[in-house]
Amino acid sequence: MFLDQFDKLTGEIYEASRDAGLWPRVLLQVCELLGSPRGSFWIRSKRNGELTTSCFHGQSEEDQREYLDKWALQDPWLLRLDRFPREEGVFAPSHSVITDEELEATEVYQAYLAPRKLHYGGGTWIARGVDVESFLTVIRSKESGPLTEHELAMGTRIAGHIRRSVQLLEERHLLSQGCTGVKICFEELPFAVAILNQDGKVVQSNGRFQKLAGKADGLALREGSVLLENGDVLMPERRTRSFAIRRRRRGTPYWATLRPIQAENWHPMGVVKLTAILEVRDPDRATSADSAQLETLFGLTPAEARFASMLASGLSVKQAAEQLGIAEQTGRTHLKRAMSKTGTRRQAELMSRIIALD
Repeated sequence: MFLDQFDKLTGEIYEASRDAGLWPRVLLQVCELLGSPRGSFWIRSKRNGELTTSCFHGQSEEDQREYLDKWALQDPWLLRLDRFPREEGVFAPSHSVITDEELEATEVYQAYLAPRKLHYGGGTWIARGVDVESFLTVIRSKESGPLTEHELAMGTRIAGHIRRSVQLLEERHLLSQGCTGVKICFEELPFAVAILNQDGKVVQSNGRFQKLAGKADGLALREGSVLLENGDVLMPERRTRSFAIRRRRRGTPYWATLRPIQAENWHPMGVVKLTAILEVRDPDRATSADSAQLETLFGLTPAEARFASMLASGLSVKQAAEQLGIAEQTGRTHLKRAMSKTGTRRQAELMSRIIALD
């Protein structure tokens, strides 16, 4: 029966590393195994507020409010947390931190603990780092007596599992935040991009790439692979490769660049090995990355930046003006102002400066 309970508890502990909402259930089982009707558990993370949590067992909401509002700052056990073993996961009895005489002389004991038949207990530091602190405690009546050596040993075993679960919880939060941030940046890129594995399969791609695959004659997605116009599967190569992709309608072809990623080992988390990044840019796109850079770096207006960016893509003044639907003279005015703001004197000099930004 005991082994079944312990196995169930350890399973719940590691489930809590995936879902912090399970900690109250874990605390309940810890209290049952250690013969204690009351208990508390808390995690405080200075780096990640989402990790911070606390839960109580065996207390009504009214009791919790009274304790937190009136007694928490006077709690002799909390005031002596530093007297618990500094080694993480070592479960220590409360009477090793404060004697019965000292405890019973406090106002907290007389007004709060004793009326609720709370006297003996134990606790342990689950984590005690610079960034994360966590503590577990259980309490029971004076009639039940202090925790036995067997219960203390069991508490230490339980604390070891909880400590590992807290570490996993922190790692998962950090990984989740990192992936979320990468995904957001990935989607915000102003060009189509896909990541290919060693077999040429698309591991990840942004929305622009998905749209492009459906409207370019020279590129398609089939069973997770990128197919080129001749029907060949695009495979990662050792050197950077650039090529054009024909549009379905008339116009300047898309520009594609396949860049290798040097990755000798598999990712420790089991993520598919990534070996190439495929970037596809639209030279006709009005809001290109270069356009945004020019606005920020040189103070160009959106119209000036857009026109200069199109010239840098290889179009003539006349072609750029036609694609933007403006008069050629207006285009030349944009060019003149762009050269003035970028400190260049000739169109070729302006183009070199823009291309150097890529």
